[in-house]
Parts: sequence; structure tokens; C-alpha cells
Amino acid sequence: MAQNNDNDIFEEINKKYFTELEHSVPHIQQTLFDLQNECYKSWRHAVDANTSLYKEFLADSGYEIPKAAQDILTTMGDEATKYRNICNKIAISNIETTKNAAKTWNDNADAFVDLNRKIMHYWLSAFSQKRK
Repeated sequence: MAQNNDNDIFEEINKKYFTELEHSVPHIQQTLFDLQNECYKSWRHAVDANTSLYKEFLADSGYEIPKAAQDILTTMGDEATKYRNICNKIAISNIETTKNAAKTWNDNADAFVDLNRKIMHYWLSAFSQKRK
């Protein structure tokens, strides 16, 4: 039969694991946030640079965008914004659903442990030799 201090190894491993995790997760979150900001800045810079180039072309060439084309461009911009907003809502909904599923599991973790304990004891009693 296992002694109590044999179980200490599990506590020690868990403590080390979660201590390291609690230390590293904030750094990972900050790194991801920084990456997201750099990607946004890169995209914004690319769009602004190209817009500036288009404006320069129009000014230097004397070409004017016809009203119908302006209307099409405005509609495309509006539709792109609507699409992005829908995608953001879907992403947020998926994140919230996943968060709620994790919360439900966390709220019921003790019930899962109790159920697993009962199953374990059933199997132990069925296949272990009785000690006298």
C-alpha cells in the first residue's frame, strides 16, 4: 500500500508545473498582444502608404475617379467593414462559448472527481484481492 509521502511527489510536480505556468502565461499574453499591435501597425502602414500613392497618382495624372466608381469604392469599404464586424462578433462568440464551457467544467470538476473516484473504487474492489 502506498504511503502518504509517496503522494507528495504528485503535489510537488503539480506545484512546479503551475508555478511555472503562472509565471510564463502573462509573458506569453503580453508577447501576443505586442505581436497583434505590430501586425496592426504593419497593415495600417501598408494601407496608408498605398492610399498615399493612389492620391499622388490621381494628382499627378490629372485623372479623376468617376462618380460611379467612387460609389462602388464607398460600398466596397462599407461592406468590408460590415464583414469585419461580423467576423469579430463570431470570434467573440466562439471565445465566450469556450470560456463558458471551461467555467462549466471548472464548476463541476469536483463532481467529475467524485464520479471517477467511485469508478476507481469499484474496479479496485472487483479486481483486487481482499487483504486480511
